[in-house]
Amino acid sequence: MATSPGTLGRYQIIKHLANGGMAEVLLALATGIEGFSRHVVLKRIHADRARDPAFVKMFVDEARLAATLHHHNIVQVHDIGQADGEYFFAMEYVHGEDLRKVLMETAKRKQKVPYEHIVTIIGAAASALHYAHNQQGPDRKPLGLVHCDVSPANILVGFDGNVKVVDFGIAKAAALRTTETVGGTLKGKVAYMAPEQCAGKPVDRRSDVFALGIVLYEITTCRRLFKGDNDFLTMSAIVQGTYPHPSIHRPDLPPQLEDIILKALAVDPKDRYQTADEMRAALEAFAEMQALRTSNAALADHLRSLFGDKPEPWLTDEVAPPPAVVDFDGSASGIAHAPADAVENFAIPEMLEPSPSAPIMRARTKAVTNSPLAGAALAKASALPSVKDLNASSATTRRTPSAGVPALATAAALPRALPSVVKPGASAARLASKPTAPPPLVTAPAAGARSPSPAPRSPPSAPPCPPRATCPARRPHPPAPPPRSPARRPRAAPPAPDGTPPARRRRPRQPGR
Repeated sequence: MATSPGTLGRYQIIKHLANGGMAEVLLALATGIEGFSRHVVLKRIHADRARDPAFVKMFVDEARLAATLHHHNIVQVHDIGQADGEYFFAMEYVHGEDLRKVLMETAKRKQKVPYEHIVTIIGAAASALHYAHNQQGPDRKPLGLVHCDVSPANILVGFDGNVKVVDFGIAKAAALRTTETVGGTLKGKVAYMAPEQCAGKPVDRRSDVFALGIVLYEITTCRRLFKGDNDFLTMSAIVQGTYPHPSIHRPDLPPQLEDIILKALAVDPKDRYQTADEMRAALEAFAEMQALRTSNAALADHLRSLFGDKPEPWLTDEVAPPPAVVDFDGSASGIAHAPADAVENFAIPEMLEPSPSAPIMRARTKAVTNSPLAGAALAKASALPSVKDLNASSATTRRTPSAGVPALATAAALPRALPSVVKPGASAARLASKPTAPPPLVTAPAAGARSPSPAPRSPPSAPPCPPRATCPARRPHPPAPPPRSPARRPRAAPPAPDGTPPARRRRPRQPGR
């Protein structure tokens, strides 16, 4: 079916809603026979991405995966199609706001989200995740599905009080799951990654529990938890597991709810809730203990108190506002800070042991490369051959990582912690002027081989010149004399044929003596 500026396949485009990293979001109208119509949301892949088969496959996988999930707390996918080379899929329209905008409006009013609404929102999201985690394939075996992108922007709160989780676009089954896309981009928002995801280790349903714990922390305090100046510092703050207790930013926080938050944010997956349903049950037990009124109707009333009675977008010509530049709390960084060693020396925490291709290693390489203070130290560190390289070959040149890729762009070339010379205030020229030669390699001789004879001792050098005050003539000292070669002994004459020793040769007498 042809695509005109106002249509996409059988859908009539009404207006543009938002832009994503992989696709744009459009409001459209699906029409049918006998005047049938229904408003849907179209997700259309960007034109520049449509030429990449890997991204097209990822986009189609998202639609196919999301279409298998049927839960009242998950946004439903209705259709998938292609029109004139444009790939898209249609999903249900939710009239409401995402949790990020809810927190932004709450912080702007200098308020806090009531505890009963916290339990309703996080409990519904946990229920949706638990359903996805338990999905089975056609062979009745678990798929091991993980969302990998649980964040406030992907939790929708409708004006009718319903809560839905959206964007399973990066979710993967266990057999296909990776932390990095084929294009080299990270999957998921860095500030909501689990520690094992930052380290490039396998993820499971407990990784989503950790991300939901971050959302629970932020909706309780209306503050961003993990957010650094770059992705490396953000991940360093996540993996170290040190952050202020939420009760510091909300003194009236009940201890039971704080315990739920801290358990969900445990660094070791074994110490967290093992399923999202366990976390939901703990929240419901807390609500019952506090006698909280948790209902969709109460949440709908709270949403109208924040945003008023907003009409559906097809009933108004109002243009969607541009995305906010600052976060919902108006701060430039999170309240959990990276370790000082990571800030000053780009050091990796000792307990992490990430793989060379882990997200935190690639983020570290990017942070070091972009740092003006660390450029010389990076070049100095990457230029030094390792002991393994020296033992493997005596060649004077090192093998490059790959064609067209500079040596500074590989995470494996970086030491675990750069030297302290990269601290603020250091000069790149001063760093580059202090090269360090590698230590000489000493190799033990093989069994049965003769030890090499020691090198001849060099002749003594001339004595140092005295200071100018004690050397008025200022004459140069003579060079050291060459070493004396040992006197060569004369070769003895061979013995006579009869065995008698040779006679002593006498010098002929000179005339006149």
